[in-house]
Order: sequence, then C-alpha cells, then structure tokens
Amino acid sequence: MSIVLQGYKLNQRQLDAITPVMNDLIQGRVSQKKFEQACVDAIAAAGCPLGYDTTMPGADKTVEQRAAAWMRDGEVGMSSRAIHDHMLGLTPRCGYLDYPLDPDDLNRCLLLLELIPEWKPRIGEMAQHGVMWSGLAARWDEIVQSFLSEAGLDWSASKRAPKTYLLMKQALGQRP
Repeated sequence: MSIVLQGYKLNQRQLDAITPVMNDLIQGRVSQKKFEQACVDAIAAAGCPLGYDTTMPGADKTVEQRAAAWMRDGEVGMSSRAIHDHMLGLTPRCGYLDYPLDPDDLNRCLLLLELIPEWKPRIGEMAQHGVMWSGLAARWDEIVQSFLSEAGLDWSASKRAPKTYLLMKQALGQRP
C-alpha cells in the first residue's frame, strides 16, 4: 500500500515525518480540514518536502551506500526490510517472518533487488527464515516473472496482478 499526498507517492522518510501528524488527527488535535497541510509542513520540516530528489544511487555506489539510500528514500516495507537485514547480516528489526503477502509487498522487494542486483541470486537464502519464506523462495523466479509480465516493475503496466497473487498464495500454502 502506498500513501499519495498531492500527487506524490510518499517514501519511508516522508511517512516517518507524518506519523505524528496522523496521531494528532486520530487524537483530535488536528482537524481533517487541516490534516493535509499539516502533513506537507511536517515533511518539509523533516527536510524531505514533496517533490524532493529521491533518485536512488547507481551501480557506481557500494551496496551499503545503495542500501542506506533505499532505507532513507525508498519504498520500504516489512518484507523488503527483512531482505535488506538478512543480506547485510543485520539483526532483523521487523523479523524474518515478514514475507511478501501480496503483489504490492512483492513490488517493494523487487524495487530493492533492482537497486541492489547483487542480492538477486541470494534470494534463496531467505528460505532459512521460515516455511513461508521457503515456499516463496522455491518459486521466486516464477512469481517474479508473473508479476513483471502482469503488472510491470513498480506497477508500470497495470494496477492489478491477480495471477501473481494466486501464485503467491499457492507458494505460501494458502487457499486461493
């Protein structure tokens, strides 16, 4: 799932900046009418205003530099964060049970792997983190190909991926 504000898809850094504003909205300290502007103000104050440059670094940067840029400005989800942590040998912040549940989660994982292609051949390592990761890792290439054919990377061809979702459910041992 993505949050769009004034036509801009927010990245992790921006989402972190608006979290207190969302809490204020829930607790009634910010009105619905002033919520959007409060979000715009919060991300500007955090140094990541709408439209700022979120271009990811190229292959000329180290894996660590690209990973840091992704954490700061990329589309970070729990399953993509699990891949990030594993590949860097970090203690998982969110836990390795966080596997892609749907095509949107899968897309975030693929965006990370596009940025750091050195990790693509290692995706099978995720199988060591539980039965769900094991099921996905065993069919990873098939699932990825289905998603890219059906929706395109970052949803460039379609906003739906029902065949991919079905494959993911099967790999996870879940009923369609």
